[in-house]
Amino acid sequence: MDTYLLLKFAHILGFILLGGGLLAVWVSEFQAYRTNEIGVFAESARYTAIFYDFLVIPGAITVATSGFFLVQNLGLGFFEEPWLITMWGLFLFEFVEGNTITRIQFRKTLRRSKEALNDGKSLNTEVREEARSLISQIVHFLDIPMTMVIVYCGTVRPDNWTTILIAISMALIATTLLVIFVPRLARKND
Repeated sequence: MDTYLLLKFAHILGFILLGGGLLAVWVSEFQAYRTNEIGVFAESARYTAIFYDFLVIPGAITVATSGFFLVQNLGLGFFEEPWLITMWGLFLFEFVEGNTITRIQFRKTLRRSKEALNDGKSLNTEVREEARSLISQIVHFLDIPMTMVIVYCGTVRPDNWTTILIAISMALIATTLLVIFVPRLARKND
């Protein structure tokens, strides 16, 4: 059996799990932004936790493990190519951010939504703000654009920093637009 092909398959599978999980989290969070019902808000928070724990985390671990061994198998140095440095750097940033800020935030949202549901509260601005902060919205909307930059680096393999910085800048602009417009558009009918 060809080790390279097996590692490449694992890497692609990991990105499918990771990307699918991030999209599922995004959809469940969008539903939470759109709803006016505390039950739907709490259910969305529960689905976010499930998708994150059962798709995003296993996908990230598979990507990291297979990526490490792919670099070894191909004889690449971890710090020799701009695209590889960017992939590892952004992946580590997203992994740390996802397992600290994002995890804390979605657990807080889950806990607060359950408390509001059990206390018979309705979903209002105060409950929403208790469950979410601006930093949590930023890191939530940052996940998909930064993952796209990682995939871009792995597939296109840009060999200069200018191209990479442009891609990262575009991801940050996309994140900013998502933070500004998605919550407003989702609650447009309020």
